[in-house]
Amino acid sequence: MSFHRFNEKDVLQAILCFFVGIEITHAFIGALTLSLPFGVVAAYLPFYFTERNREKTRLELTLLWPEIIDNLISGLRSGLSLAETIIQLGNRGPTQSRPIFVECEKILRDQGAWTDVFFFIKEEFSDPLADHVCEVLDFARSSGSRELTSTLRALGDHIRSDISIRSEIRVKHGWIKNSAIIGTLAPWLLLLILSGQPSTIRAFTTGTGVFVLALGIVMSVIGFLWMGRVGRIEKTPRIFASKVRGDFSTPERSTPVSNFVKGEFPSGNKDNDKSALIMKRRDR
Repeated sequence: MSFHRFNEKDVLQAILCFFVGIEITHAFIGALTLSLPFGVVAAYLPFYFTERNREKTRLELTLLWPEIIDNLISGLRSGLSLAETIIQLGNRGPTQSRPIFVECEKILRDQGAWTDVFFFIKEEFSDPLADHVCEVLDFARSSGSRELTSTLRALGDHIRSDISIRSEIRVKHGWIKNSAIIGTLAPWLLLLILSGQPSTIRAFTTGTGVFVLALGIVMSVIGFLWMGRVGRIEKTPRIFASKVRGDFSTPERSTPVSNFVKGEFPSGNKDNDKSALIMKRRDR
């Protein structure tokens, strides 16, 4: 676990939990020395729950991509442009991802810059799957590919298979993490039970007892971190995430705001653009 991903709030909560854990344990045991290990355990809780919530949120967004791709395919096959399809995801897409695509609509209406839209989606999802989908959409938008729906369908099948495999791996690796937690806490729970005896308190208040406690804390932390590293699933490298705002391979063509107001959205298909132009001339 890398602690640089935590903010100042988590550090303050850890310090507070450390002293609260010591005070509560000291009230039951009556020995300050024996309360220190439980204060350390309590200090770790804010980091644990923050990391767990972050991973849960990221996983929930990742699991939305098959449904998002189905919505994209449905919109494109019904004759909508790529911009209109993405905008509709803010209303008809999965509930968790709607705020992201609502913001994409604002970017399109204000700037008309596809580069900023794809960059924003990549940053919000922070997932290799989002990078792949954005690259496919950007390539199809710039080249006018007629095979966009079939490409998205193949990509959706691949994403479903990848999510299924990773879910199985995540469950099996979860056993390792649970074993690490149980193996770390078991000796200290036993110490907590034995601390009810006066002889245990006297033994751990001596110099040798304090040394054993300190050594036990260090070994427990090392063992827990090592088991967590062994049980960690390697993340897929984000190859396309290196593209920053304005660094896409295809030239960007901004669309005026007035076009969006009139209902003219940039299309991901050249044929759609030509058809719209012909219909517009006929109306004139």
